[in-house]
Amino acid sequence: MRTIRLGSLLGIPILVSPSWFLLFGITTFLLATQVYPDLYEDASAGTHLLMAAVSVVLFFASIILHELAHSAVAKAYKIPVKSITLFIFGGVSQITREAARPLHELLMAIAGPVVSLLLGGAFLGIWFVLGAGDSRPLDYVLIWLAWMNVILGVFNLLPAFPMDGGRVFRSLVWLVTRNYNRATSIAAWSGRGIAWAMMTAGFAGALGYNVLVADSPVGGAWLILIGLFLENAARQSLLQNKLVQALAKYSAGDLMVSDPPVVEGTMSVASLARGVLEINPRVTYFVEEDGKLAGILSGYQMAAIPEKEWDSRTAASAMVPSADLRATPKEKLVSEVLLDMETHDLLHMPVVENGRVIGVIARDRILGVLRQAGLISAARA
Repeated sequence: MRTIRLGSLLGIPILVSPSWFLLFGITTFLLATQVYPDLYEDASAGTHLLMAAVSVVLFFASIILHELAHSAVAKAYKIPVKSITLFIFGGVSQITREAARPLHELLMAIAGPVVSLLLGGAFLGIWFVLGAGDSRPLDYVLIWLAWMNVILGVFNLLPAFPMDGGRVFRSLVWLVTRNYNRATSIAAWSGRGIAWAMMTAGFAGALGYNVLVADSPVGGAWLILIGLFLENAARQSLLQNKLVQALAKYSAGDLMVSDPPVVEGTMSVASLARGVLEINPRVTYFVEEDGKLAGILSGYQMAAIPEKEWDSRTAASAMVPSADLRATPKEKLVSEVLLDMETHDLLHMPVVENGRVIGVIARDRILGVLRQAGLISAARA
């Protein structure tokens, strides 16, 4: 689903998934029709609705600050952050790669819950400064925000990978074992176990049993959904860890195409594509202008151009310019190369040695290795 950009903080785009509006509407409705009418009976329905809307907006602003804390620590360790996205289960920071050291991951993971707990204390402090009353709509809004931020902080500290607490747990296991892959596996299986426990409790709550965390069909259903989300995320983390281990066996030099053909930028796409794409749809050319590398032109770029335009389009007009390329040394692990490609939306990357281009590595070649290993489907590769 296409996301909506709200703006940016610290240079990080803040995005909203369409699914978030469903959560916004449900939360506002429940606060306005059930929670606040029970707590503040003397107010009108309009006041309850206004209290609910303000509460939800400020709570999701709190979630953004929670995610921003993760992102700020990541950026401090030179880890790029692509975006922060609000969606139906809250918010997520799209941090492009994992931390290099267990202490870095520990600080990145714990930053969000710490901010949530501090926000909970801040809202409670504001309530005390304003008189700690119970006769104003603002009193109930501040108490609800304080309570929800504390819940958010504590809930995220559960050792359910890939939640914050699960990442804290992984960082500690990593610190003890000195083995990142083993720590990831232990943390992910711990996360799956907690997710199954949550779904079991959710089913019990949906059946009417009081299991403390859910004692109604609505609470049980929500707990089941969260459990399903966490179980899937933990399972995907295990798969990702297997992918990284599989690719760690190869370097860029192992999978690159050596000395790909070099063409002039003035050549037409027709002369490069016609009769070639049918035989080798993955063909890749280095494009030179004035004896210097100007860009890369792949079968993907050429195939995207309508054939009737091939004769009028030049290689230079269809290529990916060298300014948009990222090069890699041949010794670099393929797992890191693929991460760079995913981060910068690249399909190809030049392989260099002593400043000279000696080959090119394609994203689909890397995915082909994973497909042959049976780790991803042919459709995904």
